[in-house]
Amino acid sequence: MPALDHEGARNLFLRVVKRFYDERHGPVPGAVVKASLLLEAQKEGAEFNERSLGFKKFIEFVRTIPEVAIQGRSGSDVLLAPVTASELLASYAAPLPRLRRDFWRAFIEFPVENAVRLYDQAEDKIIYEPKGTQRQGIVIVPVEKETQIQWRRTFAEEQPETMRGSLLAALDGSGAAVFNEFARRLRENPSVTRSWNHYLQKKITDCVSQWASANEVPEERWLAATRRFQFVRSDGELVTANPQNISQRSELYNFLDQLPLEDLLQLRVPLEWVLKVTRRGEA
Repeated sequence: MPALDHEGARNLFLRVVKRFYDERHGPVPGAVVKASLLLEAQKEGAEFNERSLGFKKFIEFVRTIPEVAIQGRSGSDVLLAPVTASELLASYAAPLPRLRRDFWRAFIEFPVENAVRLYDQAEDKIIYEPKGTQRQGIVIVPVEKETQIQWRRTFAEEQPETMRGSLLAALDGSGAAVFNEFARRLRENPSVTRSWNHYLQKKITDCVSQWASANEVPEERWLAATRRFQFVRSDGELVTANPQNISQRSELYNFLDQLPLEDLLQLRVPLEWVLKVTRRGEA
C-alpha cells in the first residue's frame, strides 16, 4: 500500500483527533490516536508511517500540526486535543489531589450576607461566623459567582459544536437559574459531565492551593486523608466514591490508554469474558 504523504497524513490525523474529541468531549491519549490513524489509513488503501515522512517518533509528526495541542504527562502517554481546547487539555497535566469536602464547599459555595468563613488551624476545621466576629482564623473568600460563570463559559467554548451552543445558551439567564440550567444540560451527556467535573475540580484545587500557600497552610491540612475517588456532581457537590468500584476501574482504563498498540494486542482476554460480551451483544 502507498504511504501517505505529509498533507494526507495531516488531514487524516486532524479528522481522527476531531472525531475522538467530539465523542469524548475531552483529551485523547496519543497511542489511541495513532492506533486509529493506522486503521483509518488502511481503510483508505494507504499506510501511515511517521518514518516514511522523516520522523523518528509519532510525537515528532504531531508537533508539526499546529491545529492540535499536546499535553505531556509524567511517566505516561501524551494527551491530544484541538488547539481550541487548550485550557481543558491543560487541566489534565497532572493527577488532581483529593480535597477535603469542607474546603471544597467553603470555596465553591457563594458568600452569605453578614457572614464570614474562617479556617481555625488549632481545631483544623472551617467555621462560619457572623460578620465582625472576634473568633480567630484565616479568612476564606469563596470564588465569586462571576468567576464561576466564566469557568463555565470557557469550558463551553472549548466543547465541540454539538454541545457548545447548548451550554453557552444556558449561561444567558440570571441568578441561580444559570447554574441549574447549565447542570441540566450537562446531565444530557455523561462524557461532557466527566470533562466538566475534571475541569471544575482543577479550578477549585488551584484556588485552595493558592490560598493555602499565601497563608502557610500545609497540604496535609486541606487534602483528603484517605485514598478515595472524588468526583463532582452536576450541581457542584463533591462526592466521594468507593475506590473499589470507581477508582480502580478508572486507573485500569488509564493504564490501558497508556499501553502502546503492540503491547495492547498481546494482552490475553479470558474466553468466558468474550462469550459474555458476545451474548450480551446478541441479546
